[in-house]
Amino acid sequence: MNLSSVPTDIRLLADRLSPGQHKKKCPQCHHERSKHKHDKSLSINVGSDGIRYHCHHCETSGGWMHTTKEYVPRPIEIRQSNTGNEVVKEYLRGRGIPDKVIEDHTIQGTYTFNGKPMPAVGFPYRDGSQVMAIKWRSADATTKMYSQENVCRDFFNLENYKKGNSILLVEGEMDALTWLGCDLPENLTVMSIPNGAPAKVKDGKVDARDDTKFQYVWRAKKALDSASEIILCFDNDEPGKALHDEIIRRIGISKAKIINLDEYKDTSEAYAAKGESFLLGQLEDCESVPTVGLYRAREFRKEYDKLYEEGQIKGASTGIKSLDKYIQIIPGQLTVVSGFPSSGKSDLIDQLVLNLSKSDGWKTVYCSFEKPPALHMAQLAQKLINAPFFEGVSERMEISKKDYAFDWVNEHFMFMDHSLDGPSTIDGILDTASAAVMQMGCRVLVIDPYNFIDLPPGDRETDSISRMLTKVQKWSKAHDCHTFFIAHPTKVAPDRRGMGNGKVVITGHDIAGSAAWFAKCDIGLTCWRHPRDAEKPEFHVWKVRWGWVGKNGSEKLNFDRVSGRWSDYEKEPEDENYWKLD
Repeated sequence: MNLSSVPTDIRLLADRLSPGQHKKKCPQCHHERSKHKHDKSLSINVGSDGIRYHCHHCETSGGWMHTTKEYVPRPIEIRQSNTGNEVVKEYLRGRGIPDKVIEDHTIQGTYTFNGKPMPAVGFPYRDGSQVMAIKWRSADATTKMYSQENVCRDFFNLENYKKGNSILLVEGEMDALTWLGCDLPENLTVMSIPNGAPAKVKDGKVDARDDTKFQYVWRAKKALDSASEIILCFDNDEPGKALHDEIIRRIGISKAKIINLDEYKDTSEAYAAKGESFLLGQLEDCESVPTVGLYRAREFRKEYDKLYEEGQIKGASTGIKSLDKYIQIIPGQLTVVSGFPSSGKSDLIDQLVLNLSKSDGWKTVYCSFEKPPALHMAQLAQKLINAPFFEGVSERMEISKKDYAFDWVNEHFMFMDHSLDGPSTIDGILDTASAAVMQMGCRVLVIDPYNFIDLPPGDRETDSISRMLTKVQKWSKAHDCHTFFIAHPTKVAPDRRGMGNGKVVITGHDIAGSAAWFAKCDIGLTCWRHPRDAEKPEFHVWKVRWGWVGKNGSEKLNFDRVSGRWSDYEKEPEDENYWKLD
């Protein structure tokens, strides 16, 4: 999100606002409106990560990231008028919430929604005994109004978690109150998602641009790690199912269990129809998330019907049209990338993951043994800005663009720093990558290159590589991430080096150590460049496991040596000396 593209009057308006959600007159359109001139059509959300805005009349929208230190909210002082309200209590009692739960977990008072004071129930988000944020909901069954004070950054009721307890996660605070009113085991803590299910769902999954909304998972890592089990009970609709999949992707499936609400949309509806005994029965019968085993066909009926109705899921674009004709980037798959030294394989993958961040909001975690993070960031910045980072023949990028690129990289990339004891075993790399998924929602893992990874001593290399790739495949599927694994080829005989007019292209069978590089990847990709840069570089796709993902083939590419950008091939070279080495 670029601050320079934000209208000045909106930026000045937003900068004066406190954290939370706001409705304001839109400075872009309210003066032009002949009707409803006083309509507050501009929604502004001031969050911990940045500011977002959208006008529901003129459709002006955008936002920007905070560039200063992390926002820390101030505690909210509870006003005397919010310590009790009989109208609110009767509203909650009418939903079956016991008085003890009302007193312990809500604020009953009056809140102003769009300029109109109304009886409202407040859900306090606490840090210990201090209230750090409040979500407000009108206490009216016919008119639902919502607002909040400060940013809700953690799970609702997290402060009451005790180490070792089981955790029951629900989608909203009202569902949490319903469960808290039941006769639950003492070692079970009920918590609610602070911002509900995702508004954007793409192919049944959370839109990658919303990944930052799940920071509360990382902030609760200690509790989630110590929990004996984590039980999910989200709404029985598409956003709820997408939320279910995203939470499991981040916390892992080993401790996750699922509550089945049958035909009911959510906890509150199930309670109203069947009562406490139904919920407790479903809690007792909750099932673990299946990992491996044997299943009847009925277990996959929904996926089966979806394939018939919607066809195969389409993958993400590489951002290079000629490459898109051969491969798509599918979550849960493994791409093995190879090529001779200095062929550009690492640099091409940098281009692809940067394209994914720009087009789809995907975030990447790098395990790059050969590149210091700061230098790697500079190379990504060059591709993003299309200008050199360092002084040279061409004019380097401006300071403001350098800072913009930093914010972009900070928002979309994480790095394992091997100068500071970064992981060097495959188990350590995957554990660290799992933390990146939990913390930032990363959807891509890049391991570059293989030969820096420590293999178990005493094992045959071919067996170690096969087991390693199996672990990477399983991890990719469990976390719904695409993994790019870069591996150097074995030595090639002098008469096969292609140093003259001939050309040698590496495939999976030429990668050092094991034939498993070919057998266990979903996509095999090679970068080829003439040793003297006499020809344009090429990509060669030598394996595509699934026909709906792509096909084998090759084409030329353009490479801009100034910015480091890769793009589609242009037949007319810019300069006859362009590809000659200095």
